[in-house]
Amino acid sequence: MPPPFRPARRRLLLAGTGVLVVSAGAALAWPWRRGLPDPADPGTTMQDVEASVTRLLPVPEITSADLARRIASGERILLLDVREPAEYAQSRIPGALRVSPGAPAAAVLAEHGARMAGATVVLYCAVGWRSGLMVQGIRQAVTQAPAAALLNLRGGIFRWHAEARPLELGPGATGVHPFDAAWGRLLARMGGG
Repeated sequence: MPPPFRPARRRLLLAGTGVLVVSAGAALAWPWRRGLPDPADPGTTMQDVEASVTRLLPVPEITSADLARRIASGERILLLDVREPAEYAQSRIPGALRVSPGAPAAAVLAEHGARMAGATVVLYCAVGWRSGLMVQGIRQAVTQAPAAALLNLRGGIFRWHAEARPLELGPGATGVHPFDAAWGRLLARMGGG
């Protein structure tokens, strides 16, 4: 006898305060990031997350492969890590400076504007959401950014790590900080953590 039919469950983080979980017509509120797929859902891939971030935050992006190539070529790159202190302390892309995710764009420009001048500035976080918001904020705060280019790292440090690119690790760390348990599940599915 074939197994009973079970409709696919997909969780989407919708704009507003929660998530709509669609399963056989039922809806359930689930608090999470607006518009992003549920990272704890085994069906959610990093590509799903990247596509959602790109759709919701239409800012210029760079892939980890392109960033690695540009770093290797000696291009002047300023890396800004837009994650919390514990995330940054555990692992970061070599040479990155930490910026608080909640920092106003004006404060980031005041602190890093001189370093940005003429450089390609790449912001990243775990998956590109917080850094994308920061890129958006900086672009709105100034009519012309001091940087040659202001880019969001597509897929963030999760994608960078999944592609076996170099990391600076804090004492005792073995991999990327997962942000929280749900995002840790996505990171584990990607082979990271």
